[in-house]
Amino acid sequence: MTGLRELFEDAAESPARPGRLTADELYDAGRRRHRRRRAATTVAGAAVLTLVTVAAVNLPAAAPPPVAGPPVAGPATPTGNPEPAYGSRIRWAGAADRHHLYLALSNCADEPCQKQTAAVVRSTDGGRTWSDRGTPVALDALTVVGPDTLITTAPDARSAAEPALLASLDGGRTWAAAPFTGTAEAVPDGGVAICWSARADQPCVLYAVDPTTGGVGALASQPPTNRRTDELRIEESAGRLRVAGTDPTTRKPAVSTSADAGRTWSTHVFADAPACPGQTCEPPSLAVTGTTAYAVVSGDGVRTVYRADGTRWQRLTTAGLPDGLAGTGSFVTADGTHVLTQLLNGRDGDVRRYWARDGGAYRAAELDGLPKSAEAVRRAPDGWFYAPDRASGTLYGSTDGWRWSPVTHR
Repeated sequence: MTGLRELFEDAAESPARPGRLTADELYDAGRRRHRRRRAATTVAGAAVLTLVTVAAVNLPAAAPPPVAGPPVAGPATPTGNPEPAYGSRIRWAGAADRHHLYLALSNCADEPCQKQTAAVVRSTDGGRTWSDRGTPVALDALTVVGPDTLITTAPDARSAAEPALLASLDGGRTWAAAPFTGTAEAVPDGGVAICWSARADQPCVLYAVDPTTGGVGALASQPPTNRRTDELRIEESAGRLRVAGTDPTTRKPAVSTSADAGRTWSTHVFADAPACPGQTCEPPSLAVTGTTAYAVVSGDGVRTVYRADGTRWQRLTTAGLPDGLAGTGSFVTADGTHVLTQLLNGRDGDVRRYWARDGGAYRAAELDGLPKSAEAVRRAPDGWFYAPDRASGTLYGSTDGWRWSPVTHR
């Protein structure tokens, strides 16, 4: 019973409606918890995660700040059914840009099935039309490297406990083992950096992925941290790579930054971060835009927010945020506003978002057109924002992070 309860609590830390948790969401929570625990074993054994019950608060009604300039129209509403008959649940969403969109769809609605298996569909016109990319594939994490190049982790055929890297060079239509190219000095132009562990008992290693061949090479220079992440791709903006981790000595949260495509790294340890509930802190949650980055650190019942303009980090006020915290998702809008998601009270749909600008206090925010049940907001390399909503099976898009419209319909 304890394990099941932990899965419910872990799933509730996402911005999904806690009163409508599905088998898919519990499965994903279990996968996230498994990845965190297997990486932490090399530092201090399995981390003891203490989850906090959040107290109810009265929230002031506050409008979002004005955006800079008039909003730009989002993707047009699709004219037909965007998905094949395989499934209707969005397990994953990704975008190379506002035109090249990908969904991984599961047919696990109510009946038992293989939860790792999903069908990949693609749109090359911003969601107006979609194409089935072929036979469903077993996948865990999936990353868009370019308009036609994808990379994913999948169970190895020899042992389900050992992951493998697969690459697709034709938009998910066919898959093959990603070729390992040895050591890479830097991330190539147009490529991405991923953090992946070939062994379940070790933190992830940074690799450079070639956008043309799908080739994967371990970066010759690795940050001096223990890295753990739920996503393959690490953050990149304005020529800076940023990866979250923990300091191996103090076990405090840390962020490493590279301004030369991974050739060299500088690391900042958040020494003043609040005490952690376990032996080792969780890595910070990152949100980046341009040369600015935000790191949200979750301690024992408190949350701390830091901001870096370049490489210099500064602790910000958390005034306006409720006490007792769950969930760490955040993003930065097109006008530079930091938007943070907060799960309150564990009630159905009881999700709040807060905004702060220039290090000021946080205020309650409403994102026009984006339901509270939508998951973490992500940003494509060209600046387009997107977020899937599993409750309705809809992908939402935005050009500024404030005004949202559906990209898919049911």
